[in-house]
Amino acid sequence: MIDLEWAGSSLESDALAEMLQAAAQADAEAGFPQLSAHDPLPPGTTQLLIWLLPDERTELVEPSLAAYLRVEPVGEGVAELSYVVRPEYRSRGITTLALEKIGLGLDDPGGWQGTGARSLRIWAKASHPAALRMSLRFRQLGIRTGARRWQLVIPLKAGREIDPGASATMDVHSSAEPEGPLGRWPGAHKLLAADGALWWREDPGEPTEYGDAGRILAIEGAHQRELLVAVLERLRDGGRRAALITLDAYDPLVPEALALGFMHDQTDVLYTVGAR
Repeated sequence: MIDLEWAGSSLESDALAEMLQAAAQADAEAGFPQLSAHDPLPPGTTQLLIWLLPDERTELVEPSLAAYLRVEPVGEGVAELSYVVRPEYRSRGITTLALEKIGLGLDDPGGWQGTGARSLRIWAKASHPAALRMSLRFRQLGIRTGARRWQLVIPLKAGREIDPGASATMDVHSSAEPEGPLGRWPGAHKLLAADGALWWREDPGEPTEYGDAGRILAIEGAHQRELLVAVLERLRDGGRRAALITLDAYDPLVPEALALGFMHDQTDVLYTVGAR
């Protein structure tokens, strides 16, 4: 049996902090969402603690925090969900029990569970098999696939050219305003090339089979291939062993990245309910 504890954006819980830290450590290499109890949350965020209760089937003597759901407003009547299950409780039906108990009443007064949301969306990282099973099981509730993103990876080796067949490249230089629109990527770097821009982060490195990788956060405008080559050279010369970028599966930049040597690493799937 489970118990649900709803809270607003202000929530202090030692049990939550401990569970999220344990999950982050377990999921670091798999690329699953890594949440922290100290993440800054936008106004209107709702949080849900899912407690596993002691019964004759468990050895628990007191309730144990089994899962955590974060509901963040991202538009008028739209909320994005982030969800984490304690590693040792996975594959025990916690999510199924929670969804059966909560339901997906988007047309209820006040929106879903009083959050104001009439539409929900959640990303499942790395084509998470449990997410696929859940979407099929509860398809009658309106769960649909909304989009797919590819994470691409490229190994970097000292002394190896990134684009050996390329002609002389255009001027690519760093920007003094690196953080991106509305400070979206604190600590990021920014490259400019004529009317194109690229944001990237070198630290902290992300684990891959090739070693720690830098992350390309976004790329906009023209000269995207030149920007990709420039940032890969910087990451290589800075000692990173790989680079990662996540793109919509149908982004025209995908074939350019593959031509440079990027390889498909994982697919992220967006699931929606009541999508507008």
